[in-house]
Amino acid sequence: FRGNFATRGYEYVQAMDLVGNAARVAEEAARLIVAPQCPSGRRTIILDGGQLALQVHESIGHPIELDRVLGLEAGFAGTSFLKPDDIGHLRYGSEHVNVVADATEPGGLGTFGYDDEGVPAQRTDIIREGFFRGFLTSRETAGAIGQNANGTMRASSWNAIPLIRMTNVNLLPGDRDFDELIAETENGLYMATNRSWSIDDKRLNFQFGCEIAWDITDGKLGRVYKNPTYTGITPEFWASCDAVCTRDHWQMWGTPNCGKGEPTQSAHVGEGAAPARFRNVEVGVMR
Repeated sequence: FRGNFATRGYEYVQAMDLVGNAARVAEEAARLIVAPQCPSGRRTIILDGGQLALQVHESIGHPIELDRVLGLEAGFAGTSFLKPDDIGHLRYGSEHVNVVADATEPGGLGTFGYDDEGVPAQRTDIIREGFFRGFLTSRETAGAIGQNANGTMRASSWNAIPLIRMTNVNLLPGDRDFDELIAETENGLYMATNRSWSIDDKRLNFQFGCEIAWDITDGKLGRVYKNPTYTGITPEFWASCDAVCTRDHWQMWGTPNCGKGEPTQSAHVGEGAAPARFRNVEVGVMR
């Protein structure tokens, strides 16, 4: 259930088809018991939507919070490698990487009407065709860089100070079917289901671990590996993205306990993602 959160009713639970997926999950668990450790090296990797949602959260969502960029906030998740003058100039990823912060996305955990400064919920470009386009801002921080506030100030309760928070930070769908991603990959790994994460206090150097990986050889899924990890540097990693799956494979995921501030506040935020492929990524094993 990691990441399966939404502002919806019981139909959301029904759509997971828990009974229908039980046999598949049981088979994967049995295969993991006897699976070898994931081999190390540089490989092409395909990440499932749930893992990619956390990647978006940690390596895009937090560093675009403008209070971190300006040195006004460092609690819980550090500051940021970004600078105010990176807008419109910094190559954050490849041309396949398009990201928005959208507080109007139906069903998202980061969906609302107005933020705690009275700014209407809105959709903001963050990355367009790989280029960095904008921060998450408050009225105060937006004024410091000559922009308008984009409605991201939220407090965890009435007695807490509002902070700049992620809304729904979404990697927009691409044009590839999932089966095409696999078929076009000669030598790689398909990694699924987050297990661990670690990222430095500038949001640059990271390592993520997944529960399971499948070998891909000549466009076909093969043997299962356990304890797969991948590491990278944020702009280099996103620059290696060469395909994102279509809307049919896209899902709104959610984080119900995103921490920030000192004392710490917890917020509901969303992340939209579909499976995507990344080239020449360092992979290894989590022990």
